[in-house]
Amino acid sequence: MVATKPIKYEYKATKYFKTTTHYTLQTKHKRTQLTEMLNISESRNFAKSKPVFWCQERKANKWIKPRLTGLFKTEKPNVYWGCRGKFKDLILFVFTDNKETLTIYYYKDFFTRNLKPLINNL
Repeated sequence: MVATKPIKYEYKATKYFKTTTHYTLQTKHKRTQLTEMLNISESRNFAKSKPVFWCQERKANKWIKPRLTGLFKTEKPNVYWGCRGKFKDLILFVFTDNKETLTIYYYKDFFTRNLKPLINNL
């Protein structure tokens, strides 16, 4: 299966807490797959999957449960992967500027565990 061109989202950090950072969408899209605000929090290692961080979306002034996805390490520093649904949509998270900026690459209806070629093309 060939990867479709990802939808690129740019977020900026707006609020900081001890283990959590809130990000606000900077780029506008006609149809977005993600909400305007995201909550990235450190994992407390309760889940068996052991993600490094968790990503949660916000709608109507409430953080949505269940969380969107866990963020899992890749070979490249500050690049993490997650998915929406049961391995339905691949999501790559790229942190830059000391985690001030978050760029998300959303691959709709595409998933693979072979992330190296995708990460090299970012």
